Amino acid sequence: MRYPWRHSRRNRCKLYGTLPLLSTQQADDYRPAAPLVHSATVRADLRRGHELALVTLAAMLVFVVLFWRLGTPTFWDPDEAHYAETSREMLASGDWWAPHFNGQLFFDKPPLFHQLQAAAMMAFGPGEFAARIVPATAALGLILLTAWFGATLVSKHVGIVAGLMLAASPGVFALARYAILDTLFVMFTFGGAVLLAVAALRGPRRLQWVGYLLVALGVATKGPLAIVLCGLTLLIAIAASRDLRVRLLRLNWIAGLLVVLALSSPWFLYMYVRYEHAFVNGYFLDENVRLFAGSRFGNQPGPWFYFQILATGLLPWTGIVVGRLVDDVRAAIHRQPIDAVETVLWAWTAAVVGFFTLSSFKLDHYIFPAAPALCLLCARAWASIVDDPLAPRNAATRIGAHLVGPLLVLMGVGCGYFLIARLELPRAAIVVPIVITLCGAALTAFTNVRGRAGGRPPRIPWFALTALIVIYAGLIAFVLPALEQRKVVPDVARWVAGQARAADRIATFRLNRWTPAFRFYVDRPMQVLDDASEAEAFFREPEPFYCAMRRAAYDEFVARGVPLTIVYHREGMWATSGRVLWRRRVRPEQFVIVSRAQ
Repeated sequence: MRYPWRHSRRNRCKLYGTLPLLSTQQADDYRPAAPLVHSATVRADLRRGHELALVTLAAMLVFVVLFWRLGTPTFWDPDEAHYAETSREMLASGDWWAPHFNGQLFFDKPPLFHQLQAAAMMAFGPGEFAARIVPATAALGLILLTAWFGATLVSKHVGIVAGLMLAASPGVFALARYAILDTLFVMFTFGGAVLLAVAALRGPRRLQWVGYLLVALGVATKGPLAIVLCGLTLLIAIAASRDLRVRLLRLNWIAGLLVVLALSSPWFLYMYVRYEHAFVNGYFLDENVRLFAGSRFGNQPGPWFYFQILATGLLPWTGIVVGRLVDDVRAAIHRQPIDAVETVLWAWTAAVVGFFTLSSFKLDHYIFPAAPALCLLCARAWASIVDDPLAPRNAATRIGAHLVGPLLVLMGVGCGYFLIARLELPRAAIVVPIVITLCGAALTAFTNVRGRAGGRPPRIPWFALTALIVIYAGLIAFVLPALEQRKVVPDVARWVAGQARAADRIATFRLNRWTPAFRFYVDRPMQVLDDASEAEAFFREPEPFYCAMRRAAYDEFVARGVPLTIVYHREGMWATSGRVLWRRRVRPEQFVIVSRAQ
């Protein structure tokens, strides 16, 4: 028997050139089992190290995106302060069913979000952290639901990557830190759809009842939209696939719809009994029918608006999602099978994008319900090129994966240019574009160079996720504090709250988007004045007052002979925009507090 190590270069003896001959017993001692045991130990250690690194990455990502300095910035204009003030008034009045803002009925949305936000204020105090902890916690729940769905119906790897991609998405970062209801609504509604899909595709079927419960909670958060999105998804899915039609229609949809209506309708009935036609007109007609089909607001974006939002909001994974769509369309044309999970995810995406594209009123965050489904599709696409990098079925997906690294490089270089040439930020912020560029270059080398030789991309997109963590950390550490310095309305309102006596009247004149923030921080009822004659009548009344307005409006009143005087003033930004951070600054707006001239 020959032993190949006997004359290997590594085992040569310096004095005799080769190792001496071994006895039979000595030779038997050189069994190959020992290296195998050692190799298994090394693999186990590497696996544990990989899992520890993954847990560390996920914990850092979730902490930075959702919770780091969550309560530090004051409220942003205009919706965040509006929701927070409505919840605070709910807590103060004890009326937990009829939301009010500044003492007036607020028919915009059902009360569940405000009830949860008011409960957080009861626990943590009526401040920014309490107002934002609800959307942040809901975003965490949405991430976990997305990861669970991927792990249950596809693989553990796909679930983990989908959860990480969703946690690192710009939509989650923005909406988890903004005290409005979108993350809560999507957690309930998408979570309900996820449970219904799992009940139909894998079982157990009893999961569908938890799904109907979550859909009912979605209705209690944002209204019938939850039923509409789930219903549209069902119709698209059963039309697209015979297999899905059989599986989905086995669920108890009629009984489930009755459960949803039974759980969510009591509030609507209560509000109708209490406010009758005012509720019907204010909620159902104004906030739903007319908002969707009417033309209440001008200058609305065109039909491609949400496609642009998705292309930006999915960075740097946009190319992968587009590639996956191309591959799936190509497969459908050639009558190649597309599995049920993929079809359901595309059906949900089509329902969300199609519904809000048809709406006459559009806001960028309305499209957020599509984010978890697109992240799951992206994670499946990433896993497919990890498993088989050169498969013809994944040709377009592979091109999209090759673009992730170069996109990060472009983002890093562009960020560095603006930081050096345009933006007025601390010098330490230069670390952010450097890290983004290095991560993009490393991912480009790792994926593109190895990919040409048939190598596999990393199972977890470490470099891209690290770059995104650094981006969000830089925004929180450098950009948000710089914007906060220019956000002066909260300070103006606090000054009024400290100076005004109980009998003094408080008002704002055409503060527009800053009115809710002023109302929250002044912490007392006020009058909102929009008409100049209405404001003059307010100023003529004998009781003392403080009124917040812009300096230009004050000059107009004085020119018309209204006896006013400025008692406090600050300069700051009128609209939240990155332009206020440019070295050639946008001219700041002057906010003034006026009172009656003596």
